[in-house]
Amino acid sequence: MYSAVTGEQIEAIYKMVQIKGGKRIEKFNTPSIRRALRFAKWYAKRYKEGLLMEIISADKH
Repeated sequence: MYSAVTGEQIEAIYKMVQIKGGKRIEKFNTPSIRRALRFAKWYAKRYKEGLLMEIISADKH
């Protein structure tokens, strides 16, 4: 992921989250955007529901 302020490459963690009944349930996290998208596709196909993706810098994680 690139920083909008400095334009340099920064490490990011991609989290797939389900929000159900007001509760936040983490399903998957990875530093790879490709793995996160592949998991989201698989999850939607299997369970017929989507997930929310959060992008967090690795410094804050």
